[in-house]
Formats: sequence, C-alpha cells, structure tokens
Amino acid sequence: MIYTAAEEEARVTHSSSESSSSHSDLSEDFSDWTTSSSDSSDSSSSSIEDLELLPACIIAALEELYHQRYLDRRSIPKTPDNLNMLLNEYKDRFPDIFRSYTGLTPACFDTLVSVLQDHPIFYNNSTFEQMPVVQQVAIALYQFRHYGNAASTIKVALWAGVSYGTV
Repeated sequence: MIYTAAEEEARVTHSSSESSSSHSDLSEDFSDWTTSSSDSSDSSSSSIEDLELLPACIIAALEELYHQRYLDRRSIPKTPDNLNMLLNEYKDRFPDIFRSYTGLTPACFDTLVSVLQDHPIFYNNSTFEQMPVVQQVAIALYQFRHYGNAASTIKVALWAGVSYGTV
C-alpha cells in the first residue's frame, strides 16, 4: 500500500503512540538481527531504534512478503510426457530403456506396484487425490536410479511434470 507523506507521518505517529509496549515484543522477535556480543543490552536497544527508523510502508511491505512467502510467483512450464512415455511406451516396447530409468525390469516393476498398491501410505482422506501408485513408484525409482545433480528434486519434478513438493 502506498501512502502520501502526510498519511505516512500520521500513520507512524499513531502506531508509535499506540504500540509503545510492543517494543519488547519486537526486540524478542527480532533478536536474531542483533549480533551476540558481551554488551547485549546495547545491541538490543539499537535494534529497537533501528525498527523505529523503518518507515511504516517498508514494515507493511515486509509483513505482506512474510504472509505471501514469495516476492514474485512464477509459472514453470512442465509436462508429464516423460513420465507417460516411460510408463506407456518404454515399459511395453523398450524394456531396456525402461530399466535404465528405473533400475527394474517391467515385470519386476509391476510386481512392486502390485505389492505396494494397497498400502495405506498411498491413500489419504483429503479432497485432493494422490497420484496413482504406479506414477509415484516410477518417480521414486527414477530419483533412486540417478545421483548427483540429476537426482535433485527440481530435476526429477521437471522430468516427471509434477511440482517440487510432490517429489
């Protein structure tokens, strides 16, 4: 929110007269801003003074950023084509390529999925359904099969066409 100079001055004056007792709370919340030294009372009081000098618009912007967690959301293009190709094409027609991705033969993979299929870890009571077990197992095996930078959460997620949190 952008304020005029007069609004900003009134806002700062009002907030400082209203929240004089909250300075101790602020100093506790922002105690990690101060460096640890033998004279901790000076650094704590200077931290409070630093907070008082911040314009209210900066504090409001920091609060908004804290609540959003992101400065600028971005849409990352991804596609599930790689995962689908692995499970539909490579598994059926090119078992050697399938094995290079998962470390298992297609028959062993199917057996593993059938054993894991009914495990409660793959089900939830949420309104959002989990991915099919076959896809979850394929993504996990793909990550297990790779190492170094190729096994990073970002690389695996982009390869499978899923979000980073899914991996």
